[in-house]
Amino acid sequence: MKSEDIFSSPVPVRGIIVIKNLKTGRAYLTAAEDAVKAFRSERFSLDLSMHPSKELQEEYSSLGLELFTIELDTPAGADDDLEAILEKRKAEYEKEGISLYH
Repeated sequence: MKSEDIFSSPVPVRGIIVIKNLKTGRAYLTAAEDAVKAFRSERFSLDLSMHPSKELQEEYSSLGLELFTIELDTPAGADDDLEAILEKRKAEYEKEGISLYH
């Protein structure tokens, strides 16, 4: 499912959200019960300089919105364990050499 498709979904889409720094390649992954709400919440907290990841917030504040994307990385079913999927995706990103924000 493409990120734009989740906005037209009649039901909340669960899954893993990724915020990517297009300049450095770093990524921030988080689990979401409702991807649309998560997109808005992540963007809101970054815009207000209140994101829980201090590293991500510093780079977002200095580089600007234009160098970041927020996408649905991995959709999940109703019965899927989001935390397990999140840990698996983090491990896969690190194995690919992609640095993660904490």
